[in-house]
Amino acid sequence: MALGGVRVSRLLLAFLARGYAVQKRYFADYALGLLVKVFFFTAILYGSQGSTMRSTYVAGFLLWYFAAHLLARMANFFLEEAYLGTLARLLASPHPPVAIVAALSLAELIVALPWVAALGVYAWWSGVSLSGLGLGALGAALLALLGVWGLGLALLAASLRYKQVGSFTEMLTFYLLLFSGFFVSWEKLPLMVRAINALNPLYQMVMALSGREYLGLLASAAFWLLTGGLALAYSYRWALRAGRLLDY
Repeated sequence: MALGGVRVSRLLLAFLARGYAVQKRYFADYALGLLVKVFFFTAILYGSQGSTMRSTYVAGFLLWYFAAHLLARMANFFLEEAYLGTLARLLASPHPPVAIVAALSLAELIVALPWVAALGVYAWWSGVSLSGLGLGALGAALLALLGVWGLGLALLAASLRYKQVGSFTEMLTFYLLLFSGFFVSWEKLPLMVRAINALNPLYQMVMALSGREYLGLLASAAFWLLTGGLALAYSYRWALRAGRLLDY
């Protein structure tokens, strides 16, 4: 047990080191992407002035920031490792696939954390405090993040069979930004979009924080965790049988 914990810790540290190295190496591109996110955040921050839901909208965006990084990393993980020439070595390591996915996910969240904290400070300077949302909001955010992680598992599974799913993931993350109820208010969303959002953890978090029940959030998180986990297990076994695990 202790040895396994040391191995997972080393794996997490390795992913963290790579994440920060990538930020440093491609800082200009990363900074440009961050600036675009700041523009969107500013639009939400000042477009919601006077709204009683302002703190909820800010919390929704901060969670989306985590989600966007997590989904992009998970969807492109196998492809990036294959291009770097490290996929075969990683999969042949003593780490089981579940440990690799868990360490990868946690590392990506940690890498994104300083930027989320910086946006939180920006919101505080602008007169928005998230502390008033209470511990229930933190629980809702964690539950929504679990749902997003399940969605990431489904994208990771799709990448095993269809290889390149990055473009779809980018489109999905912008959908989550614009139609989760914190960029465009949920009351103004078309009925069709609201129906689709039954499976959107971010939208369901906004609904929970706006005074509605947590049942939708719990259901969407459970759905994606179950669907993503089963899809990844099936796709991984299929790739092994078909000999396509390293075929990129």
